[in-house]
Amino acid sequence: MTDARYAQYESLLRLLIMLEGRSDGIGIADIEQVAGIQRRAAERMRDVLLRALPQLEEVREGASKRWRLEAPVLNRSLAPTLEDLAALNRAVAVLRASGDAGTADCLSTLSDRLRAALERRARPSFEIDLEALLEADGVVHRPGPREALDAEVVGRLREAILCGCWVELDLQTADSGRMSWRNRVGPIAFLLGEGRQYLVGFSDYRQQVQLFRLARLRGVRVLSEAYERPEGFDLSRWLARSFGTWRDEPHQIEWRFASHVAAEVRQFRFHPDQRLTDEADGSVTVRFTACGLDEMCWHLFRWGDTVRVVAPKALRERYEDMLAAAGAALDDS
Repeated sequence: MTDARYAQYESLLRLLIMLEGRSDGIGIADIEQVAGIQRRAAERMRDVLLRALPQLEEVREGASKRWRLEAPVLNRSLAPTLEDLAALNRAVAVLRASGDAGTADCLSTLSDRLRAALERRARPSFEIDLEALLEADGVVHRPGPREALDAEVVGRLREAILCGCWVELDLQTADSGRMSWRNRVGPIAFLLGEGRQYLVGFSDYRQQVQLFRLARLRGVRVLSEAYERPEGFDLSRWLARSFGTWRDEPHQIEWRFASHVAAEVRQFRFHPDQRLTDEADGSVTVRFTACGLDEMCWHLFRWGDTVRVVAPKALRERYEDMLAAAGAALDDS
């Protein structure tokens, strides 16, 4: 139920929308119906509209009167701002860089439509300001490696997610490179970003939710059968078990960062459930529960000698093995 304090404002806004959308305008009867008030109160509300919109034109229809707008006012007040379009174009750049070309194309089309809604005389300076803002933002030229994804494959998967249908996937296995045909999967969501890109889907064969690497998909067929997520499945909770995208048994993780990088560490979100502890010597300890030891090691490389793996032993041993392998590769070269 609408709060009585705001009912009049809501009625005025609805009347303004009606004025925008009706070529014949509105009359006292319309005001009575929209606001749920008697004639005297409707006339007072009409007077409020006339004071706020002096450009309202009075039109006679026999013995009654109507009021209409010759030029729109609401659309102009809702015109996109420079910040609106900059945010939209930033999203386009980020999505395209992460491999989600389909969504990027949709948002790019929306951006074009919003620009078309701008007054013609304002467009040139608007475009210059927008280009400068995007260049300063750095998103358009963001460097870094990324996987090349098949736009048709991603597009069909997006279609299946939106319509809630099963798909059949033809995918290349990681170990042997052999093809695995007609894998029946219920698609749930994309995991797009830096590094490898994945589809989160329910495997009909394994009867569990798992990850499918998008770059290894060679074919997608959208089936006509409806798919429903497993009852009680929560994507955010499912993802929170992992560090990155790798999934295995979770571990109690503990990292100790040196004091001279403590300030930088406090600005990082390593995991949704992380706990930070300031140590007496100025160092910072990060604790969380997750799986994905290999991906943790890949991340730890960036911190060099400023981090020490306190626990678990399995992560420390895996990190030592990776460091040794990297050193051996340098020796061989």
